[in-house]
Amino acid sequence: MFCFKCGASMPEDSTVCPQCAAPVQSTPQPPPAQAPQASAPTSSATSAWLNVPVAPSQYPPQAQYPPQSQPYAGRAQAQTDSGAIVSMVLGIASFALCLSFLTGIPAIIVGHISWSKIRRSAGRLKGEGMALTGLILGYLSLPFLLIVAAIAIPNLLKARISANESIAASTVRTINTLQVTYQTTYPARGYAPDLATLGNGPGNTCSGGASAEHACLLDGSLGSTRCTSGTWCPKNVYKFTILSDCSTSSSTPEKDQQGGEEGACKEFVVAASPVISSAGSHNYCSVSDTVVRVRSGGPLIRPPTADECREWTPL
Repeated sequence: MFCFKCGASMPEDSTVCPQCAAPVQSTPQPPPAQAPQASAPTSSATSAWLNVPVAPSQYPPQAQYPPQSQPYAGRAQAQTDSGAIVSMVLGIASFALCLSFLTGIPAIIVGHISWSKIRRSAGRLKGEGMALTGLILGYLSLPFLLIVAAIAIPNLLKARISANESIAASTVRTINTLQVTYQTTYPARGYAPDLATLGNGPGNTCSGGASAEHACLLDGSLGSTRCTSGTWCPKNVYKFTILSDCSTSSSTPEKDQQGGEEGACKEFVVAASPVISSAGSHNYCSVSDTVVRVRSGGPLIRPPTADECREWTPL
């Protein structure tokens, strides 16, 4: 046995501790164990056993995590991209209403933009099906667009060429009128020998007034001082020139009655030819009879003579 005070070991029959001299009789005895009494559980005991108090959380209130359902409850719903709706509407119009020329290509462009935007939105936008529908219908309308273009483009080119030729023929008529005006104003000179004579002179300003050398009847590129006899001068997609017969001849009574003089221009040729082959397919000319004549062919290198012009087909 052991001393209850110092813990030293001592014989069983010792009355005092050989180490600290503490009497053995003063060793405290544990109270006798009492047998449990069988009794009916009270309502308070039962309630305390059933209603176990909640254990306090090991985290402070500010560190507790919210319920998992809370982030999803407040999340905004994905919105439909407006570009996807526009692409689908344009695609339907291009395919169902045969408006591919106006809506097919826009449906494809808007559809690609909307599809890319939705893919990058990380779920914030929706409408992939609408954008895809617009793309498919837009691409399906392209063959029809190609057929229309194959028919329309040649017709447009023909209309453009026809307009160019009409302007060239009208310009030849205008030059004919100016030649008649010049011949009436300056009968002693006859017809103007070239386009520059019908023009305004140096600087294209006609500051010195009209004269037989510069009649101030034609301005712009055709009336330039460089537009001499036989020299082509371009206007739009056609080029123009004047050739005149101003050869000297002996005086005759008929010539004197008309007030002419030696060296007066009695004949002229106005010629018009396309600058390039795609600009027009007809050449035009006219002589002093003021009849505009035409001949098919490409651009001319030299203008026709008066006799050659008379062989062309009158308009």
